[in-house]
Amino acid sequence: MQRCNGKLLVKRSIFAVLSIIILASLTSCGKKAPPLPKGIPPAVAVADFKGEVKDGVLFLSFVMPERKAEVSGPGVLAGIKVLKSCAGCGGRPEPLREIRLTDETGYTIHNGRLYFYDDDLKEGQEYAYQVVPYTDRGVQGAASGVYSIKWERVPKPPAQFSARADDRRVDLTWSEEEKVFYNVYRFEDDVYPLEPINKLLLSMTLFSDRAVQNGKRYRYEVRSVRLAGTMRWEGEGKAVEVVPEDKTPPAAPRNLKGVKQGDGVLISWEKNAEEDFLGYTIYRVGADKPEKLNQEPLSGTEFLDKSVPETLRYVSYYVTALDKTGNESGPSRELIITLRE
Repeated sequence: MQRCNGKLLVKRSIFAVLSIIILASLTSCGKKAPPLPKGIPPAVAVADFKGEVKDGVLFLSFVMPERKAEVSGPGVLAGIKVLKSCAGCGGRPEPLREIRLTDETGYTIHNGRLYFYDDDLKEGQEYAYQVVPYTDRGVQGAASGVYSIKWERVPKPPAQFSARADDRRVDLTWSEEEKVFYNVYRFEDDVYPLEPINKLLLSMTLFSDRAVQNGKRYRYEVRSVRLAGTMRWEGEGKAVEVVPEDKTPPAAPRNLKGVKQGDGVLISWEKNAEEDFLGYTIYRVGADKPEKLNQEPLSGTEFLDKSVPETLRYVSYYVTALDKTGNESGPSRELIITLRE
């Protein structure tokens, strides 16, 4: 019995020594989990992950990590995996979608933020989202913070939305609704706008946009916004298209002068300075009505009339200016030339 006890004590002693050796070998690495490869820093991470209710859906966005490649680093951001959970469906995060930055659809980048949206939402349901970035070298970053929201009904689009185009200006009007504000969005070249063109929420039902070009087609949307604490609930937009047109004529030509020259009359004037200036039209005033003397706009600032009727003792002229849109100025001061005493 003593031998058996002695052997048992020896086995326990050996086991204790081996345990100390193994524990020492583990603690000497400083980590219990498998270490990262030498020289590999932590993977990219996203910051300021948040949500905004725009156009009747939930837009989610975050600040883009700096896409700076390192020789021994994890690589640059290649995409994100989006996780979604809801209170009424188990509460466990489930994959919603994967966004690869090589794709041309499904997201947009604006002012250093990456935006995507979720439109599969039910009123009264609570949702939570996270994103997990990964790099082009397959290194996965840490999950972002959680953004959560309880979905509510968004306002209806404003009614009677209309636009009136003018010279480098568009005037928008719509009907008023109670307890809402408004945002106005302008599409350019069919690019979806993430920011309204009004800097502050509008309480009035009209807006003038003067940052437009003539001859270019624009699409506008006005959306109702309901405030709930610090949250803005923006509904779907009401859309209208319009093309601003140049309706402003050039200034009338000035300082018209004339002199009899042989059998004709030479007239001259000062040059117009408008950027969209095209040319001039010269009129000779007859007994019945003014006669247009040139069929195509004249680019110069003088004209020789060789077709003066011989029977006239006096002849008078005026000149108008034309722009590239076809707007014609008013007449210059009328010039009277004495042909014979």
